[in-house]
Amino acid sequence: MSEQTPALAAAKATRADALPLNDLTVIGVMKAHDGPAALLRSSRGQIARVQIGAQVFGVTVTGIGEDQVILTTRGGQTKAVQLAGS
Repeated sequence: MSEQTPALAAAKATRADALPLNDLTVIGVMKAHDGPAALLRSSRGQIARVQIGAQVFGVTVTGIGEDQVILTTRGGQTKAVQLAGS
């Protein structure tokens, strides 16, 4: 068995440019005991675990699907943000 350093393991587990860093990104969707949840990453690098109804990063989470999160802005515009890499 070959020995791996933490740097080598990190390099193998990391893909450059996997997330758009200048926009709100969905990095995970999960089924929680209290309903669907998602992990969102802001353009500033903040991570939030959200559920339907949550207000975060200036938007309201209005839906969570298998590979997307539906967001509504304060102005009432709705958009779907796909899970990163899907």
